[in-house]
Amino acid sequence: MSFKQWLENIYLDKEMKNKIDFFRKINIFKGLSNYDVGVLVTAMYRRTYEPGEVICPEHEIGKALFIIMDGEVVISRKAGLLKEEKVITRMKSGDFFGEMSLLEEKPRSGTAKAMSTCEIYIIYKANFDGMIEKNPRIGVKVIRNIAVVISARLRGIMGQLS
Repeated sequence: MSFKQWLENIYLDKEMKNKIDFFRKINIFKGLSNYDVGVLVTAMYRRTYEPGEVICPEHEIGKALFIIMDGEVVISRKAGLLKEEKVITRMKSGDFFGEMSLLEEKPRSGTAKAMSTCEIYIIYKANFDGMIEKNPRIGVKVIRNIAVVISARLRGIMGQLS
């Protein structure tokens, strides 16, 4: 066992280490160290949502990013003349939504609903902004990664239209 691993075993409880390992695999945290991810994790809240529970409704002002640790979430949108609910995507463990809320507080473009019991980590824009003030290097990496994700999603949508 290396000295670094030995120190981690002493200073990190198993639950925190598992969270850091989980979050390091998520695209928007790419390139961050264990320490950096640990800083982000301490700014997050954990919440359990029951099947059928709305996590965030369409048109509500977005104020948080949601990361699914366990469960399945459906993102839907009201469309057409009858404003019927249309499923846009299904998300599972390791997926995230609401990332644009960390950049600007605008109305959400869809409704997120738990399809099963979901354990979700939430980072509110206010907490994220405070973390960025104290750790600008982490904030720059996360915002850059969010831009890459948004760009890829936009390219995917444009590809479907052509």
